[in-house]
Amino acid sequence: MPPVQPPLRAVPRNPVPGPHNRQAEDEPARLHCLLDEPGMQFTTSGRAAILLGLEALGLAPTDRVLVPSYHCPTMVSPALALGQPVGFYPIDASGRPSIEWLEQHAPADTRVLCAAHYFGLPLDLRPVKAWCDARGVLMLEDCAHAMFGQGPGGPVGALGDVVIASLPKFFATQEGGLLRLRDARHPAPALRRAGAVAELKAWFDTLEISASHDRLGHWGWWARPLLAAKHAVRRAPAPAPAPAAPAAPEGFDPAGNYARIDMALSHRAPCGVTVDTAVHSTRGRVTARRRHHYQALVAAVSGRAGVRALFPELPAQAAPYVMPLWVDQPDPAYRSLRERGVPVSRWDWLWPGVPDMAGDQGKTWSHHVLQVHCHQDMTDEDRDWVIGSVLALCER
Repeated sequence: MPPVQPPLRAVPRNPVPGPHNRQAEDEPARLHCLLDEPGMQFTTSGRAAILLGLEALGLAPTDRVLVPSYHCPTMVSPALALGQPVGFYPIDASGRPSIEWLEQHAPADTRVLCAAHYFGLPLDLRPVKAWCDARGVLMLEDCAHAMFGQGPGGPVGALGDVVIASLPKFFATQEGGLLRLRDARHPAPALRRAGAVAELKAWFDTLEISASHDRLGHWGWWARPLLAAKHAVRRAPAPAPAPAAPAAPEGFDPAGNYARIDMALSHRAPCGVTVDTAVHSTRGRVTARRRHHYQALVAAVSGRAGVRALFPELPAQAAPYVMPLWVDQPDPAYRSLRERGVPVSRWDWLWPGVPDMAGDQGKTWSHHVLQVHCHQDMTDEDRDWVIGSVLALCER
């Protein structure tokens, strides 16, 4: 008999703003963090960072950008928005680009190769960088899942000619990315400042999200009257907890909002509250809680039927973004999980035209791997509810 589905529970899908993010450091020594790297520039998002990085390289119209077969559409759309041809390459069982395939099949017009550290687990990208250097190809190191950590190849972000990251995946921000360009011949872009309206909106959005999860803390004495005044002006009710995330549509529309590039927003600097939140977040808490949840999730699915942790061993110098869970029969379990508000994702929206390639894990992962969130603002009770929900729907 499969496990019983637990009652509904409002679990935050992402890190939650609030004064708890600035509590005194009481966790073990910090991991390497991209925020500390010299030359990092704040952007409005990870996809904006990709766009700006590719722009700065001054690519010719025929220069191709290679993207892994396992991808979020926002890894593809920036190159296409700039008019660059895009190709896809296979990944191996570790998530690393298949060097064998690249040696034999990489198009001659390849100029940029995007390599990603999936799930926050640092990869050894030295062989990939060596392949790129030998052919005059620039490596875009996608650290959207890996704000922290290092592996056998060194710290994340150490090898890329272009390095990008995403702030909301690790910090309680509603926007934000990072960009670094290694070569001084490719100067960082000049971004226009966010206007007063954008700054004010970002500030109020932060307060509302914090209030919806009862995380105002000592902000409450001044934030609640401001929020009440705002809602009185709007004649709207006070904020309620965020509703369950809707299930993903059956098909992916490349012209839809999920993949669309906002050029004006991409060339704007992030709001002040975004930068302040990221810079002053308690990193020890971020990394320790994520590791704690990841290991608990792995233990909970160990030996269970129909599910397994894709990477049960958490590297010592890693702060995970999610726990990748292999599910033998993911449909319709995934849709049901999303409808219940379980913080879980799946990269089943591959860009149209991704080919079948020998030995590729990307298309397989896109179907079978669920990304189970394990961020620092989930309580142990939240995590246990997620585990119960996942097992009740997937262990069948």
